Amino acid sequence: MADEVGLQSDVTISGNARARTLHLKTLRKQWQIIALQIVATVALVGMYLEVVSTYVVGSIDHTMLFDSIELLIGDQLPLNDWFTGEGRSGLSRFFVPLAIGLLVGGIMALIAFQTPKTQQRIKLAFIITLITMLVGRLAFSWITGMLFSFDLRLPNSGELETLEWPLLMIMSILIMFVYLLPVIMGSRGIWGLSRRSIAWAIGFTLLFLGIHAILTFPLIKSQLGEYGGALATLESQVSAPTIGLFGLKLVTNEQLDLILIAVLILVFQESAFGVIRYLEYAFRLPESCKRDPEYVQQMDNMLNTHLKHTFGFLGLTGVATMVALGFHSVLLGLVSDSTGSQWAGQISESIELSLTYGLVISAVMFLSIMALFRFLIPWQRIWGLIYSLRNPTENIASSAEKEFIEI
Repeated sequence: MADEVGLQSDVTISGNARARTLHLKTLRKQWQIIALQIVATVALVGMYLEVVSTYVVGSIDHTMLFDSIELLIGDQLPLNDWFTGEGRSGLSRFFVPLAIGLLVGGIMALIAFQTPKTQQRIKLAFIITLITMLVGRLAFSWITGMLFSFDLRLPNSGELETLEWPLLMIMSILIMFVYLLPVIMGSRGIWGLSRRSIAWAIGFTLLFLGIHAILTFPLIKSQLGEYGGALATLESQVSAPTIGLFGLKLVTNEQLDLILIAVLILVFQESAFGVIRYLEYAFRLPESCKRDPEYVQQMDNMLNTHLKHTFGFLGLTGVATMVALGFHSVLLGLVSDSTGSQWAGQISESIELSLTYGLVISAVMFLSIMALFRFLIPWQRIWGLIYSLRNPTENIASSAEKEFIEI
């Protein structure tokens, strides 16, 4: 039996192309894996910019915090304005910090692939540099002062003032790190293949949205005084829809921002975690399977399908959410246009539909009708027909293989 089993040949593309296997060194350079990582990075940047433009810019952004600190200490902070974005307006305040956050996350991802000994040396060098920057000038001026004066004493006020610049620098960097935490941890998780970092990026974003929603609740916001007035809030009464599809107005600009944030979080999560899942699957395969042409083809099919579903199904999810939020207005418009009665117009102007309850009612109606369609429409036959139309050659081949012998 063992003599009949030959060595499995590697998968080659054609001619002088190199052999394709499922080893991690080769798989990580495959274009589908790189494409998923790029998609996850773009989704991360889009999610961050969308959250920042909706809730942070002009409300609680870092430049306003830096201005308050500078007014409090009566001096400029060590970080330059080109780094922090001070002096710019709107979303442009975050462009340079965003690029720096991506760079820091990429460096952290690169360090994660080094050997444990190299990582330990880098951490030790970072700690020594931080300590030197913090107390280096103080220790040097204090020790040299005692040596030249032959006097054992405590540091004087002039020597203690050398701590001001390092402490302000560390405080400024920590503030920027908090604002850029989703970008830094997200990029580290994408390119460093770290589930924990990806979870940190998503969790911190959701935590911020949750805390912001709690603080903007009218009862709590009134207790915050002028600080609560600076928070960007969404109107409790929904305005008339301005964005839609095929001439139907479905959602407002604020609702569209929330839908984009949710869809981008899903794209980032699915793409980033998907890369890790596929690489772990390939890593756990036996050595013979990593060189098997069928397994290599199976991996290609999974990656191609994942890329198609990322844009197809998640895009369809966003469109379905828009339809669900504006479904009541679509139904009332259809009734009004078909019957010409004033009943639909009177209901559409009711206070219940203009509040959050109207969105809940609309979503429940949409989900109920979709659940009803699940039992009325033969989806299996429809998908089978679509598959047969997309793959006619397979059907011809399968029908040709079926031969009946008459006895």
